[in-house]
Amino acid sequence: MAKLLIVDDEPVILDVFRRFLEGEGRTLTLAGSAREAVARAAEAGEIDVALVDKNLGDGSGLDVARKLKAMKPDVEIILVTGYASLDSAIEAVQIGAYDYVTKPVSDYDALKLKIDNAAEKARMKRAQRELLARLVESELLHRGVFETSSDAMLLVDGESGLVEDANPAAEQLYGREREALRRLRYADLLDPEVEPSLAADARAAPSRHRRADGGTFPVEITVGELRLHGRGLRVIAVRDVSEREAAERERRELEQHLRQAQKMEAVGRLAGGVAHDFSNVLAVVLGYSELLTRDLPPGDVRLRECAEGIIEAANRAVGVTRQLLTLSRKKLLRPEVLSLNKVVQDLGRLLSRAIGERIEVTTRLAEGLWPVLADADQLAQVLLNLAVNARDAMPDGGALDIATANAPLATAQRDLDLAAGRYVTLTVRDRGCGMTEEVRARIFEPFFTTKETGTGLGLATVYGIVRQAGGAIRVESAPGRGATFTVFLPAAEQPSQRVELPVSAAAPRGLGETVVLAEDEDGLRTLLARVLAGSGYQVVVGRNGVEALEAARARGGRVDLLLTDLVMPRMSGAELAEALSLAQPDLKVLFMTGHVDAGQAIGRLVDGGVELIHKPFSSEALLGHLRRMLGPSRVTA
Repeated sequence: MAKLLIVDDEPVILDVFRRFLEGEGRTLTLAGSAREAVARAAEAGEIDVALVDKNLGDGSGLDVARKLKAMKPDVEIILVTGYASLDSAIEAVQIGAYDYVTKPVSDYDALKLKIDNAAEKARMKRAQRELLARLVESELLHRGVFETSSDAMLLVDGESGLVEDANPAAEQLYGREREALRRLRYADLLDPEVEPSLAADARAAPSRHRRADGGTFPVEITVGELRLHGRGLRVIAVRDVSEREAAERERRELEQHLRQAQKMEAVGRLAGGVAHDFSNVLAVVLGYSELLTRDLPPGDVRLRECAEGIIEAANRAVGVTRQLLTLSRKKLLRPEVLSLNKVVQDLGRLLSRAIGERIEVTTRLAEGLWPVLADADQLAQVLLNLAVNARDAMPDGGALDIATANAPLATAQRDLDLAAGRYVTLTVRDRGCGMTEEVRARIFEPFFTTKETGTGLGLATVYGIVRQAGGAIRVESAPGRGATFTVFLPAAEQPSQRVELPVSAAAPRGLGETVVLAEDEDGLRTLLARVLAGSGYQVVVGRNGVEALEAARARGGRVDLLLTDLVMPRMSGAELAEALSLAQPDLKVLFMTGHVDAGQAIGRLVDGGVELIHKPFSSEALLGHLRRMLGPSRVTA
């Protein structure tokens, strides 16, 4: 049980420290002033760690720390200061503090770890001091403790540095017999490449030592001084902390992975929001441009070219929007059970044109490859983007290897955030310039690029597609050694039918049918109402689901079709469809969306009366959708 003394003249801060640090093998004593801290320390028994505010109302925290050190030699001080600086570090060293922290404390898990380590050090110092006292008292007791200690123990001559004795734990740790250790100096056990200056000073901790086979390992040492027959000796306790350091490295890697995942998620949400709003704007631009083109006199070539230029630019912007939707993992997919091998084979000719003749492509497609449930077009985009990236890494040409394989994972892959299970891999390997670790850590960030030209969305799009498919991607690279991208996709468990929504390019007119239109974007709502009314439909308009529902009920009569945005304030498109379907179960519904979780719409598309059109869309595509859903003309010529 670690015993803590917390000193701070702010009651609120004391209470915060108490709530975060109490329990978990720690007992707390609180003091609100310098005088109370000294009094509490005098009343208490052993204190492992003292958390002391530098500035107290009735005195200096530094003076309190010195008094505590004098009263309790084994106590470890953690200085609390309002800001981190070199002066704070120097003051902490001058009073013999274990460490210092700054207020406000943002990471209490790190503080707990720091306190627990300090408490462990205090206990080690106390045990070492008690051990030294017993050694002086009784050689027999010394030998028993020395021989049975789980830590390696070395008795070193203070002047010559010769190892005079070592315990069995030291023999095991260093891989040398006791007699062999006695022929060495303490400096011979140190790792000279890491710390050659420690040969004359055994007090440094932590440190690195080496075994008889030359292998090195991290250690934590505690040094005690002993006078025996006028000679100065050092009793050195050595603990192998390899496992602790490995656990700390793993923790740091997991934290880095979490930060990267959170950053990508935040950027994805931002990209999805931008794409949604941009889709509405593009839909308005395209719609009015089409109306303008339709109304232009046939002979006005100059204005027609201008209008067609607007449409062409808007369509290019649609491509960027789709990339952003893919990045945000909110692009509507058309998943099907498919073979990754077939995706690679079907893309062969297009791939060759995209990367040029100077790149030699070799493929190794595994036999008996498990199927995957994914969007074929999206997987083709992944392969194409990875191949283009490889081409850019080999400006003088080179070899590009593409391979598929089954990858059963018996255990979860924490670095990829993948659970155990069956996966199929797509590996793309180039022998290009490679990349540094700093670049590798950022390659999936949107708009990050090392190229002179480019948007920086290629690999970010790959990342978005793979994550949306439930998979992950691993990157291995080093400067001058090329790069290997390995995509993991979950194997399909059962067949699934691809949702097909063919859209006619024709723009047939309406026959007076009633369409309820719900759209929260003012410009797009006005445009759609104009297009529908101009094409022979009766239109009931609402700025959101609530208004559209009220308008439909106020008008009365039959509604032939509901045209609604999926995401709206107050009432969503799905909720509006449910409300109108209560009175008219056979109601036709056409959802519009700029971005959507596929599950929200795909689950309803099995009903023939419900379909979805993705923004931005042309007027012809919309009218074709409506006519197909409403059925053939009821009027004969």
